[in-house]
Amino acid sequence: MVSSAITPTRTIAILIGVAVIAVAGFAVVRSGVFEPGTVQGAIPGPGSSSPSVSASRSPLASPSPTATAAPDPTTPAQIKAKNIADAKARLVEYYETTASVANNGYQDWESKLLPFWGHPDIRNSLRTAYTDYAKKSDYTTGAASVETLDVAKYRPDDAGFETVHLRACVDFGQVKNFSKDAEPIPRQAGAPTRYIFDYAMRHQGPDSVWTINQQVPHPEQAC
Repeated sequence: MVSSAITPTRTIAILIGVAVIAVAGFAVVRSGVFEPGTVQGAIPGPGSSSPSVSASRSPLASPSPTATAAPDPTTPAQIKAKNIADAKARLVEYYETTASVANNGYQDWESKLLPFWGHPDIRNSLRTAYTDYAKKSDYTTGAASVETLDVAKYRPDDAGFETVHLRACVDFGQVKNFSKDAEPIPRQAGAPTRYIFDYAMRHQGPDSVWTINQQVPHPEQAC
C-alpha cells in the first residue's frame, strides 16, 4: 500500500465530469461505463505515505527547522527523480487539501484548491460542483486508500515545465457522504469503490509549483 488516506470527498460524478481536462491545450474527453450522475465515491485524500511518494518535499511545504537541505540535482537522472518525487508529493498535498475542504462543508474551497489546478478545463469543471456543495453544506467522512501510485510517463523540458503522468489505484470503500443535516447520502447501486485514476502533473517553471493538468477516472478499470 502506498498510502492510507483519511478523506472526505464528494461524488465520482465530479471526477468523471473532470474527464474533460487538457494537457498542452488539447481537451481529452473520457466517458466511462458509468453515467456521471449515478456514481458516488471520493477523490483520494490525505494520509501517511511511503518514501516513494513524499520523500521529496512539496514546493509549498515549509522546511523542518532541523532539516538539512539536499544538494540540488545536477544530472538528468537526478533531475528526473526529483521531479517525479515532487509531482507525487504535490498530488498527495492536493488530496490532503481536498479532504480538509470537504470536511468543512466545502467552505473556502476556491482559495485552497485553485492553486492546484493547472488548466482552465479543470477549474471550470470543478467550480460548479464545489460551489453547489458549499451552498448545500454537504460534507464527507471516511477513509480512502491510495493502493498504488506509479509513473506512467515522464516528459522533460529544458525550460522547467516538465510533465509527470501518474497512475493511481484508489479504494473508496470507506468513504461516506452526508447532507448538512447529517443524513447519509447512499452510494448508488453498482458504483465501483476501487479503480484507476490517471493524472498528469505539470511543473509551472523554475521555483514554481506542480499543478494537476489532467485528471481522468477509469471506473471501468478495477484494481
